[in-house]
Amino acid sequence: MELSPTARILLVTNPHARRNSTRLINELQSVAPIGWTWTICETRRDQFRFGELEATARQSDLAIAVGGDGTVTDVLTALGDAELPLAILPGGSTNVIAQELAVPSSATGLSEMLAGGFGVRILDAATCNDRLFLHMAGAGFDSRIFDHTNPALKRKVGWFAYLPSAASSLRLPPARFHVETENATFDLTSPMVLVANGSGIIRPSLYVYPGISSSDGWLDLIAVTATQTTAILGILARFMTRSMDRSPHILHARARQVSISAEPAMPVQVDGDVVGMTGVNIRILPQRARLVVPLEMLADEEDSREASVTEV
Repeated sequence: MELSPTARILLVTNPHARRNSTRLINELQSVAPIGWTWTICETRRDQFRFGELEATARQSDLAIAVGGDGTVTDVLTALGDAELPLAILPGGSTNVIAQELAVPSSATGLSEMLAGGFGVRILDAATCNDRLFLHMAGAGFDSRIFDHTNPALKRKVGWFAYLPSAASSLRLPPARFHVETENATFDLTSPMVLVANGSGIIRPSLYVYPGISSSDGWLDLIAVTATQTTAILGILARFMTRSMDRSPHILHARARQVSISAEPAMPVQVDGDVVGMTGVNIRILPQRARLVVPLEMLADEEDSREASVTEV
């Protein structure tokens, strides 16, 4: 795919992202083709509402999210049903989604990719109480970390800012969760329940559980059943060595919809942003998102599919 010399760009920026969004926007506009026109808005939570950009998106050729994973989620939600390709200019603390898509990290690199030709990868999304996400939702240990992390420190040092809240969250008691899917019901005491559409945490190589795919039409439910500190630390070690599937303290199930309630109520995060408290209803939206990727990434995926067919 290639943008025309008079392309209309909808650019949505998080003014509180770690990287200076104003500088990124200025750099992007300075290196982009002169004929492109821009509509720019910010993800201010008091004004940025679900679907409010849909009409503007339908008059645009491309959307760009400037920020981290939460900003990408915000923009995807706000675009509503407009089938508009969404590019990412990474500006957040972890940018796991951008890393998985292998998109350029600089404004110059992104401009060159958009002007020279790019691919569009169609991925599943999910919705948590009407808030869309691409990667992961969770309640418990992870959401407490995001809820208690100092925003100013996160802008300054990135994902390292999560470490103090992670240490304090480890000491908090687990909750009693009630989890329902379309096929099963689980009642368990747990420090953390995750619902994953994508697998990576912090970086793509650190995946939470093997075999998770964002293009298979399924959600992966992952619940920690350990409640003692020693066992929980053992699970963290399993995570760091990418062997969570071999832990006896992990419940894993696949579903198309998941509801989660907890006693006491737990904060809920989607793609790194706390969006409310339990209970929540989560469901898969197959082939919902259209994400801009480098052409070579699509070529590599095609080669992998052809290799798989040959091996069979």
